[in-house]
Amino acid sequence: MALNRMNRILRLDPKARIAVVEPGVVNLEVSRQAAPHGLYYAPDPSSQPVSTIGGNVAFNSGGAHCLKYGMTANHVLGLEVVTPTGEVVRLGGRAWRGWGRTSMASSWAPRGFWGWRWRSP
Repeated sequence: MALNRMNRILRLDPKARIAVVEPGVVNLEVSRQAAPHGLYYAPDPSSQPVSTIGGNVAFNSGGAHCLKYGMTANHVLGLEVVTPTGEVVRLGGRAWRGWGRTSMASSWAPRGFWGWRWRSP
């Protein structure tokens, strides 16, 4: 399933430090949009000009900045996924509390084991 055409940044809230993006958004675009606010996408794989947020989420990607800021799992607050039965499920949310690393890691699997990720709120 190709999700590269789902490439919009739906919301960027610099005060809350939250971006809601579709899975086809390229990492570098998130950093470009956040830069005027002094922010950037911290996991920053070296392939950031072509890597997508959906790919980062699927594989918990990261680059050199991960030594200081953590992997993708440390930066995703929630996911909206579509299960194989077509049900839309929201995991996590838009707040830091109540959503831990263990919960996020258990929902992740490459290529939609639990479902297809179509938005990272």
